Amino acid sequence: MNPTAGDQARALLLTYALAQLGDGRRPEQAFADLVALGIDRRTAAVAVCAACGTPWEAAQARMTGLDDLWASLADGPAQTAGSLLELYGFFDREVELSPEQTVIAGALNTAMAQAEYVPHGFANQVRRQLRTGRLREAFLALEELGARQWPDNGPFWSALVTAAAGLDRAELLDAEVAAARRRCENLAGRAV
Repeated sequence: MNPTAGDQARALLLTYALAQLGDGRRPEQAFADLVALGIDRRTAAVAVCAACGTPWEAAQARMTGLDDLWASLADGPAQTAGSLLELYGFFDREVELSPEQTVIAGALNTAMAQAEYVPHGFANQVRRQLRTGRLREAFLALEELGARQWPDNGPFWSALVTAAAGLDRAELLDAEVAAARRRCENLAGRAV
């Protein structure tokens, strides 16, 4: 089967983006470099996302989820557009969570839903951590913020206890997770 011109163009864009990332460029910089070469912004974003490890078709589908945001990204400087795409996790390589990780991620999402107000930037960062499998980091961030913001929110702490129990099984002998779990259990018990 002969590759089409579109397949060849995709391969060239992917090769260029991989080379940029391999040279130490950040995804938003590689995006701006492709745009500077005259590549359509949407195509450049998909190419960099694919170079970061997301299948091309999945990157295209992810791009359609940004249609509302794209109007503000289309005309400004390419570096700004790339930075916004990076901030919102467009270039992130999402992972498929195991069943155990899915339970932990669900508990962390439940905890966030129980909070009165989660700052947008913080919530975005936690969601990125969940999509990319960094559950430990998401748990520790929520535990730290929760101690300052919602010490009396029982449902929040109960959900974090559930997440911590799952992490304790997955992250054997992790002293930091174990200590955070004890703090969560204390706060959950105190809020009852």
